[in-house]
Amino acid sequence: MNALSKLVAVEAKLFLREPVSLFFVFALPLGLMLVFGLPQRGATADDGGQHTELTFLPALALALTIGMLALFTLPMALGIYRERRVLRRLATTPVHPALLLIAQVVVNLAMGVAGAVVTAIGVRFLLDQPAPANMPAFVLAFLLGVACLFAVGLLIAALAPSARAAQSIGPALFFPLLFLAGAWLPRDQMPTVLARIGDYSPLGATVDTLAAAWAGESPALPQLLALAVTAVLGSVLATRFFRWE
Repeated sequence: MNALSKLVAVEAKLFLREPVSLFFVFALPLGLMLVFGLPQRGATADDGGQHTELTFLPALALALTIGMLALFTLPMALGIYRERRVLRRLATTPVHPALLLIAQVVVNLAMGVAGAVVTAIGVRFLLDQPAPANMPAFVLAFLLGVACLFAVGLLIAALAPSARAAQSIGPALFFPLLFLAGAWLPRDQMPTVLARIGDYSPLGATVDTLAAAWAGESPALPQLLALAVTAVLGSVLATRFFRWE
């Protein structure tokens, strides 16, 4: 077992010991779908708005899972490591601190995938709805959404001077993004400018592309490009500004 695999195993054990993180990944998205989706259980494509709602809800639940991992868990963990000088101590050993960063991303990504699987199973068997109809597009949208949101999370981790700062910046960014995604107010009821911003925001574009693929449609190319550009830009800036201590 090499250094990276050992670090991944340790980080996974630490993650699984945090009940709050497990709640955000598995219980919250499933609970969200059950509360809002059960009244519309069994809706079909002929039901119009109900069908739209039942593709929006699982997409929102998945985006919620990814967003919380990316903007809450990841920056907090790296901020704590920086505060406790874990990264600095690793720099004096044969294990490069970058491996810890990679291990964190791998563990959070794995938990995001696990959350997506649980959500998809819940939609299929609890809400009596089919699996994503356009699976290749769904996988593409999911991967781009993960890359985009994790890049933003790494940028927060790079800029936040402490764990407390990361704990403040993450929610301060997450909840406005959740609003722009249409979690509280449908975007077709928002002012035009605000709705267009929401269409290309990280969470908004993730929700829309996942929902489109779930319904068997092709995700909008401009939204996929927005996710890809944000992922690249966020990764470049995070690499440029990241501090090990």
